[in-house]
Amino acid sequence: MKAKKITALLLGAVMTATAFTGCGGQNDSTDTNAGSKGAAEGEAVTLTLFDKNSGSNTFDDPVALAIQEKTGVTIAVENPTGDPLEKLNLMLTGQNYPDIVLMDRGNEIVDRYIEAGALIPLNDLIDQYGPHIKEMYGEVLTKSRYSDGQNYYLNNWYGVDPEASAGVLMRKDLLTEIVGEERANSTDPFTQSEYLDILRQFKEKYPTIDGKESIAITVDAESKNYEGSLFGMYGMTNYYVDESNQIQHRAKDPRYKEAVAFMNTLYAEGLLDKEWVVNKKEQWTQKLSAGNVFSTFCSYWDTDAANASLASTIGPDAKFYSYKVVADGVDASKTTYNGRSTLGWDAIAITTNCKNPEAAMKFIDYLVSEEGQYLMMWGIEGENWDMVDGKHVPHQDIIDGFNTDFDDTKLKTGIRKWTWFIKNGFGSDGTPYDVTAYEKSDVAQFANERFGESDRWDTADFTGLEPAGSSPEGLKWQKVKDIYDQNFPKIVNAADNAEAISVYEAMISEMDEAGLSDVESYMSKQYQERMKLWGKTE
Repeated sequence: MKAKKITALLLGAVMTATAFTGCGGQNDSTDTNAGSKGAAEGEAVTLTLFDKNSGSNTFDDPVALAIQEKTGVTIAVENPTGDPLEKLNLMLTGQNYPDIVLMDRGNEIVDRYIEAGALIPLNDLIDQYGPHIKEMYGEVLTKSRYSDGQNYYLNNWYGVDPEASAGVLMRKDLLTEIVGEERANSTDPFTQSEYLDILRQFKEKYPTIDGKESIAITVDAESKNYEGSLFGMYGMTNYYVDESNQIQHRAKDPRYKEAVAFMNTLYAEGLLDKEWVVNKKEQWTQKLSAGNVFSTFCSYWDTDAANASLASTIGPDAKFYSYKVVADGVDASKTTYNGRSTLGWDAIAITTNCKNPEAAMKFIDYLVSEEGQYLMMWGIEGENWDMVDGKHVPHQDIIDGFNTDFDDTKLKTGIRKWTWFIKNGFGSDGTPYDVTAYEKSDVAQFANERFGESDRWDTADFTGLEPAGSSPEGLKWQKVKDIYDQNFPKIVNAADNAEAISVYEAMISEMDEAGLSDVESYMSKQYQERMKLWGKTE
């Protein structure tokens, strides 16, 4: 039956090929009308596509065949061999890029392709052939415009991500012993003072655990994933924007001194891991798994490995759960734990080598639609999921498969194997576009019950404002960053708050001497131009 299904899908793809016009090979003429004649004569339709994330995957799984059946288009995936960025650069140099390219949106390679004239503007094509693009992307199209006002790519993993992220994680079993079961299960946030008192009680009750010195709180200094939690509880973002809409370094935020003074208090009282400065990610995970750590700052999924170990060695309640802690004097609705970019991770563009961009745009518009999203991320109706009472319901074997062997399930079914133009969040029936988010783990559900819309803020406002490294401002910015990175641990590890603030003030003076004001002026100009382009200026 499976073989017959695949044969039928292949036959359907051939029979419906005339629904779209082809783009052709990447080394052919760039005449945008060249593909029309072939399609009119019923020739096979093929789009070449480079996906930096595709590895060695081939476009022949059940979902891929269904996409080809639905659109009448065959996809020839060009896999990266070695470093994807290196291949993108080589393709640009030789002008032998395929019809469609998927690149890292945050990398300067995107601007290089645009400035080289390798990507076509999409605005008119979207107006004519992209009704689903307009509906699904909304203001993201405005935010992803280039400085000339044109859209040269579509975002991947875009839109508001409703999932909780950063938090203050605590061992639930130990927390329950200290505050009681009702408080440990409550969705009400803890205040900073409450949290500090809990840490002190933990250290007093458990000076050692299983013969090891207890650690009230530790962090991963390598990835700095603690920053989202630390600064989130104070309502801070990547940069401080003053009343005149000027960008300033985060260290100049009025609440910054309170945040670092809090960290210093943790260290000075022996609550913060003495080795926090040198903790690599692997070492941090090992410490969390050892059973003598009470709390950490990170996103709830960062402790998955440690939680699996703790659950098997101690018990399910020994896992780290994410809680919201609100800094003293801060409104609980003003915290900023969940900073995410609505512009996503990747940029997907049609190149000037594409013979018929209209065909490519029609193909893209299908994948962008809800039907296309659920096909890529849930699989095939009847085989992988059913529509029950107007809602998508995945088959249990798909849920179990992703829980037990994610990669194998992806490769066998094709679900989540091709993630193009993916939108965060939920479809019109209220189910998530991503089937793996259909059934949340207890840890994920716990986190999402404690962090909501008020914690969300768009990191896209500030991403990419920094000057290029080779520019005068860029060289100054590097010096400023070095000064900050060298002094932050000194502030935290100071003998007391007075010394910490003294080190902080000396750091600010040194950063100013290194040219911080010039960098802030540069970034302020970039920020203001961005807000104007996005229509967010008052």
